Amino acid sequence: MRLKRVISIGMSGDDITLLQEKLKELGFFNERIDGYFGQNTLVAVTSLQRSLGFKPDGVVGTQTWSQIINYGIPRKKSLVQTPSPIIDTREMPFNSSYVGSDGLIIYDCLLSDDEYVKIETQKTTIWLHHSGGSSRPDWTINGWENNNGLKVGTHFVIGRKSSSSDVEIWDGKVLKAIDDRYWTNHLGIENNDKLNSRSIGIELCNYGPLTLGKDGNFYNSINKQVNREDVAELETEFKGYKYWEKYTDSQIESLSKLITYLQKRWLIQIESGIYNEDWFNYDEKWFSMGGLRSHGQVRVDKLDLFPQKELIDMLNRL
Repeated sequence: MRLKRVISIGMSGDDITLLQEKLKELGFFNERIDGYFGQNTLVAVTSLQRSLGFKPDGVVGTQTWSQIINYGIPRKKSLVQTPSPIIDTREMPFNSSYVGSDGLIIYDCLLSDDEYVKIETQKTTIWLHHSGGSSRPDWTINGWENNNGLKVGTHFVIGRKSSSSDVEIWDGKVLKAIDDRYWTNHLGIENNDKLNSRSIGIELCNYGPLTLGKDGNFYNSINKQVNREDVAELETEFKGYKYWEKYTDSQIESLSKLITYLQKRWLIQIESGIYNEDWFNYDEKWFSMGGLRSHGQVRVDKLDLFPQKELIDMLNRL
């Protein structure tokens, strides 16, 4: 069943009944199923959200709903045990909406309609970002849901393998948060609406700059140790940082396919052979519309993207 509205406390209906049934199957709800979102249902939803690593706001948007309906998580074994998010490595918990002949697969993890501007516009520019956070693209998208009407996000998010564990299912997976016919805010600059409305945003899951600890290990922004094979060391510092979490080979490959797909779909003119370390730097010339851009080119305070050699090589092959 597709979510037709954002569900929260005080609501009633068939979707609430289904929600309660699923929560009961998963071991989070033990009360009578009555189709009313009361306090007991709220407790069950927030408990589930915590187990998934989502913000426990008690509001059921598309990400929470998708996990419950399409994927689910194991039943709790005891009242004192907190269930961990278990990923079925055999399949994705989201349905694919596009499969290309080159192997590009796009999975739907769509935001609610009120989280973006549902007006169709012609697109001229592709903007590249990285998230500054977790390897899971669905968690990135979930952070944009119920965002107090700010309408912030990107159209696509590309996951990566975890750099602090052995979870690899999300590496290179492309999730669509917003239909690219529409638009949302992702730049935060002068002439914001004009540029945003004519652009498509792509986000790579990546923590960004890393810190070299006194123990010789590398740490990300939430102080998690990063595997050494996931560390990119730049010859010259970029925006004050020398060490970064790598964009993975799978991410770069998926990004290449996605850019090519969007370029053909929207007839976007992308310059070739111009990509080097300097291309990533801030410059007012990048405020013009058209082509391929990165967020750091138009925001001095933004670090996305950084000039990783493998990424530069891919861009020059477009």
